[in-house]
Amino acid sequence: MKRLFIAAASLCCMICAEAKIELPNILGSGMVLQHSADVNIWGKANPDSKVTVKTSWSKDKIVTRSDSEGKWSTVVATPKASFTPLSLTISDGEPLTLDNVLAGDVWICSGQSNMEMPLHGNTSQAIEGSLDCILKAATESSKLRFFTVGRERSYNKELDNCSGQWECASSKSVSDFSAVGYFFGRMIADAVDIPIGLIATDWGDTKVETWMPLDALKQCVTPEQFKAKHGNHWSKPSELYCSMIAPIRNFKAKGFIWYQGESNLGDIDHYDVMLAKMVESWRKDWGDTDNSMPFYFVQIAPFIYGGSREIAYPLFVESQLRAVDRIPNSGMAGTTDIGEEYSIHPGKKREVGQRLAALALAQTYGMEGFEPKMPRLESYEVKDGKMILKMSNAGRGMNPWTLVPLIGFEIAGADKVFHPAKAWTSDKPCDVITVWSDEVKQPVAVRYAFRNFIPANLTNTYGIPAAPFRTDDWNDVK
Repeated sequence: MKRLFIAAASLCCMICAEAKIELPNILGSGMVLQHSADVNIWGKANPDSKVTVKTSWSKDKIVTRSDSEGKWSTVVATPKASFTPLSLTISDGEPLTLDNVLAGDVWICSGQSNMEMPLHGNTSQAIEGSLDCILKAATESSKLRFFTVGRERSYNKELDNCSGQWECASSKSVSDFSAVGYFFGRMIADAVDIPIGLIATDWGDTKVETWMPLDALKQCVTPEQFKAKHGNHWSKPSELYCSMIAPIRNFKAKGFIWYQGESNLGDIDHYDVMLAKMVESWRKDWGDTDNSMPFYFVQIAPFIYGGSREIAYPLFVESQLRAVDRIPNSGMAGTTDIGEEYSIHPGKKREVGQRLAALALAQTYGMEGFEPKMPRLESYEVKDGKMILKMSNAGRGMNPWTLVPLIGFEIAGADKVFHPAKAWTSDKPCDVITVWSDEVKQPVAVRYAFRNFIPANLTNTYGIPAAPFRTDDWNDVK
């Protein structure tokens, strides 16, 4: 009899344990929910059971049922953004409450090592200004919340959960979080005065194909390229998409920021196509049918790579610029001026976050009064032995001013030999640059910052650097 009682009690405990609501780690206390939106809430419960969701901001209860495997999902309408703490209670008989929840904007931060690099820096690689930010972090606890997706790999098999937890801003949490993500989020939060949730899903030395599903990759590479991409790197295509993107794609978000490309340096003929297809895939996963989720990404920074005088870097930046033109509702933050010749992880991450934030604040949040886009070559002509360049995104002119020489320009004649060039901005018109060299009497081509690493100082009047550019198509000329 005693054994029968113990067995019955054990069975009862097992049933109760099974009935306890289970949520994916991305849903938790301290999270930021996308405000003024229909957001997904999902998890597991006892099979074929009633699940209720009650929120602190509504009198209504949402009722759904779990399926035969215990899986359930529902949609909750969130309130306007505010700093008022909210809560959700989910129950199938045993309630589970998520508290200290905020309604604000959620941004996905992804890429490789320059996105991954934490605010405290890497070993012997510092982030400029990090200590000041870390010491003041507690004052931002009501503004910023962080979630870092744990590292895991899964080849072509999508996972439904990831490791990680939501954290409020503190000296420890900001120190450990992506520096680019932190600076971006802080500047957005300060500018629009709403809570910002940042989800970091990144891994150093990874290629873009690692972050996209296999069927998407097959649509933008040849069969030979597809086969080669499975054997020329430590991570396979789709591995991090399946393990670090798929588990969070149900979590409603405002948009994406991306810093990646160094590992794809040689893919100049198809990187833009792959990146555009990845963005298309992600937007589909997040239920974005009209490209309303912005995608802002970072120009990889100048670095020695195979030699400072080589041109692999600017050739790749050209592919990134083509991606800007391919991807609707996108923008690229310039880094031409903040690279480090001998460090692939430059310490000026504040500038990167600021320039990403400037793009978002202008294009997504509608702020005015500044130009966040990089100056780009619009047209050119040869006149009186000089190259006359007209630039875009320079409505208030180019910098430095006309009496200060520009650096980073080279010019060539028909012999395809490039010489250092003199260059000046203009007052009228203010978007024109004149380039020449006494060594080249009849110029046919000009290049700017077109080396893996070369000092260069051309910006618009808001300090946004021009991307490397050229007027020729001589890929074999250095």
